[in-house]
Amino acid sequence: MLLRILIFLICIFLLVKSDNNQSCFVRIYSNQAEIIQPLGKLPLEFTSEEWSSIRPDSITLLGEDLNITSQTIKEKQNSFNGAEIYIRSPVSIDKTSSIIIKATLIDLNQGLVKVEDDSISGKEVLYFTVSQQDILYKEEPFDSTFSVDFTYTTSSSEVFVSYLQWSLNWQTQYKLNLYNDRSDLIVMANIRNDRKSSVSVDQAELLSSDITLRTQYQPYNYYDPWRNMQIMSNSVPNIGQGQELMDVHVFAIKKPFVLDAQTNYLLPMFQPDITVERYASISKAFSVTSTSGKAQRSYRLKSNQYLSNGK
Repeated sequence: MLLRILIFLICIFLLVKSDNNQSCFVRIYSNQAEIIQPLGKLPLEFTSEEWSSIRPDSITLLGEDLNITSQTIKEKQNSFNGAEIYIRSPVSIDKTSSIIIKATLIDLNQGLVKVEDDSISGKEVLYFTVSQQDILYKEEPFDSTFSVDFTYTTSSSEVFVSYLQWSLNWQTQYKLNLYNDRSDLIVMANIRNDRKSSVSVDQAELLSSDITLRTQYQPYNYYDPWRNMQIMSNSVPNIGQGQELMDVHVFAIKKPFVLDAQTNYLLPMFQPDITVERYASISKAFSVTSTSGKAQRSYRLKSNQYLSNGK
């Protein structure tokens, strides 16, 4: 609880110091991310694609002297029921191709349509069901949206909304160069955006520890960093020196940047001073019989800075 309060206070400070009133602060873990931004107009609206990567039970409000009295989540199903459409009729016995018929959509879920075509039904109105792939729309179909509403009381003028989503994650990536007289260890932050849309970030924190937040959605998978990868140039933000808080290591990114859809980004972190000891490792199980083999070439790496888990 103390850790969450301390991190929240750091987050509030970073947001207030930003020149953008709509700042978006992102805290990225190894398997998901926490989005924190100033609360705008209620209710909050999310597209179907955005909602698919959000943990609904994590959506909450943050602020001093804040008391949430109710929270409501609704799905708004946008329907074409009652709209004029076209349907593709099945192939008849004496015809080699189907025909297109004008109809009215009655119930999209059931595929129920109404047809008033003199050439087919005469003066009668016909109702029948068709498959979803046989329905042709005159306008582009649109997905459902999700709204989240709150009632709350507060004496503060600053209220923020926070939620978790699994579409953003990160892990540490290393490149070790061994020379005769020296050794170099290059540390990079591999940030992955699995969303189908880009994410604009004003400020961020990368958190590394032995703690893994559980998620009820898609687990974190490691992606090949050379697939859809972009290495940030000097004009984009570098990652600040890591700070430790109760065994949680935090690396801050204080300059805005954009994560393109379904892309890995490699950001330079720090370059530690390391020593590499080379030695031969022999492993032998207890046995009454003698064994023979070769020693395995091994290395013992020592760093003057904390190194998080990574490839």
